[in-house]
Amino acid sequence: MKKKMDSDNKNTEKENKAENVNNDKEEKVKKVEKVDNETNELKKGFFKKVWYSIYKIEKYSELSAEGFKIAIKYFAILILVIAVMASLVSVYKTTLKVNDISKYINDKAPELSYKEGTLSVDSQDVITDEDNDFGKIIIDTNTDDEQQINQYINDVNEDENSVIILKNKMILKETGLSSSVNYEYKDLFGELGITEFNKQDLVNYLTGNNMIKIYTNLFLTLFVYAFAIYFINTLFYVIIIAIIGYLATMILRLKIRFVAVLNIGIYAITLPTILNMIYIIINTLFNYQINYFEVMYILVASIYVIAAIFILKMEFDKKQGEVQKIVEVEKEVKEEAEKQEEKEENKDTEKNKDTSKDKKEDKKEETEDGGEPEGSNA
Repeated sequence: MKKKMDSDNKNTEKENKAENVNNDKEEKVKKVEKVDNETNELKKGFFKKVWYSIYKIEKYSELSAEGFKIAIKYFAILILVIAVMASLVSVYKTTLKVNDISKYINDKAPELSYKEGTLSVDSQDVITDEDNDFGKIIIDTNTDDEQQINQYINDVNEDENSVIILKNKMILKETGLSSSVNYEYKDLFGELGITEFNKQDLVNYLTGNNMIKIYTNLFLTLFVYAFAIYFINTLFYVIIIAIIGYLATMILRLKIRFVAVLNIGIYAITLPTILNMIYIIINTLFNYQINYFEVMYILVASIYVIAAIFILKMEFDKKQGEVQKIVEVEKEVKEEAEKQEEKEENKDTEKNKDTSKDKKEDKKEETEDGGEPEGSNA
């Protein structure tokens, strides 16, 4: 009876361990299903991915698992948004500048006329003025001397804006730039289909509805240019960040493909890119500059990548420990089952031996009892 109870207890323990193993497997299946559900949830929208990229570093492994095509699509949309915002801000600032120019021409500029690429101002003297919006303004439509023109350029400080209006071209110089930009009147007005005008015509043109078409063309031009430049530059930064992240995986001895780290780098660049967009807007509107912004840009993205890789390492070690635990439990259950089977086999063998022994004894007793010949009583 006692042996039977021990056997039942061991069988119960065996069943409990097997049940625990099954429960662990069910939990792992649920976790996998949960990850699949979350991955499907991530596919819903661009802005949700932006949110996860900034605030949910632990989601980077799931984002990266979606593949390079989806990651580069997200990257292209992100750059598209940046390019649109930067182009809109540039066009907005241009409209403000154009309004200021029309106001300055109407209020302060002398009478002028333009015909066939040549601008003429009703003044024999050089006009020099200071304006809050344009900085230093120099007007001289009487000279073609390159030395004199270079002298005008050199007279302007690097820390101020300037506009130099000459006979056949206009020279713009912006704050912080050592070089200047030349605009030939023939090219500038020729693209607009303007061959001649006077002061009032110019003011009317700059304040008229025809400027909407010019602003639209300017936006499209700036957008294409900004998208190409931002895409190439940002992708270059992503590759640098991915290399840093891949070196981190080698140090941590985490086996992961470079393309997966590259995907992580794409999502890690989200916050720095948004900060860069804000910086571009502020810089465009207010000429505010931040020293070493690019260093901060790479540093923030690198922190995101390295943090994501550390989380991946922790999750990998945790899952490896769970798998090892399940393997050990299964091994113990298997060993218990083998021992139980061995004991049952031994019991059956002993029982068979006892049965065989009893049969031999019974046979011997029968032989002893009935072994005398029937005629011995005679």
